[in-house]
Amino acid sequence: MKYTHSIPVWRTNGELVTGYFPSRLVLSSVGTKWNDVVVEQHLFPTIELADVMTKQHVIVVTVGHPISCEFKKDGRFQRVYKSRGAISLTPSRQPVFQRLKVEKGSFANALFLTLEPIFVRRIAEELELDADRIELIEQRRGTDPTLHHIAMALRAGVQSGDALDRIYGEALSTALAVHLLREYNAAVLGPKRQDGGLQREKLVRAVEYIQDQLDADLTVFGIAQEVGMSPYYFTRLFKESTGQSPHRYVVEARVRKAKELLTTGKLTISEAAHRVGFVDQSHLTRHFKRVFGLPPKRLLEAQKARDCALRV
Repeated sequence: MKYTHSIPVWRTNGELVTGYFPSRLVLSSVGTKWNDVVVEQHLFPTIELADVMTKQHVIVVTVGHPISCEFKKDGRFQRVYKSRGAISLTPSRQPVFQRLKVEKGSFANALFLTLEPIFVRRIAEELELDADRIELIEQRRGTDPTLHHIAMALRAGVQSGDALDRIYGEALSTALAVHLLREYNAAVLGPKRQDGGLQREKLVRAVEYIQDQLDADLTVFGIAQEVGMSPYYFTRLFKESTGQSPHRYVVEARVRKAKELLTTGKLTISEAAHRVGFVDQSHLTRHFKRVFGLPPKRLLEAQKARDCALRV
């Protein structure tokens, strides 16, 4: 599949640079239902990025062989060795001057994640932080297990088709923004805590809303709005109450409803999948196997065999 580059690059004077990235794009979340995060995987030859910037916060994860590059800091070049899993964060509008040299015929393999500053600010406000004090700092780290885990989950979502699920990307982009605010922010900010899980009436209302909207394009924002809470606090307290994230709860609710519909014998697997909000039959089958340990087709065959035995 051929992808189109979608991370705009600007000169530091504000001029948009077209056709700047000389890389081969091998994976992209563009065209999915994810609104708050862009995920792209690039293969880079030898390049030099001179006095450019992006208007998004950009996280880069080295996913291929270790590479060596130079970047300008305080007017001087510094050499950095990036092993597999190395992380770099370039905040919005931060000037970049970097050199990357690889052997002829080889490529540097990197995963890019971008977040809009307005989205990070909104998450900060939901955390009840002073959004005006947000100042993400340019950093290069040899490792960051939490950020790496989120990045790999986002990449896996694009590869597996979960990028078609809005709530999946919403949950991970929120987790990514929260992590940046806590670990890459200049100021030490502590959120106001509210423990003990959801109030019973809010939990009941949330579950009822989910069950009523299984065939719709459910989002954490929509569920949280229904019970009058911010998405961040709703997600945390919902998990305390149920032991599951809203995304996992919605997926399993859809799977159980699909099983209920299939056991009536009135719907095909494809019809049941669409009836409960899955993208297609394979999407349902993957999660069905995880929840029940067998694909829906096997369930129908076992159900049919039981019915035949009862009639004998």
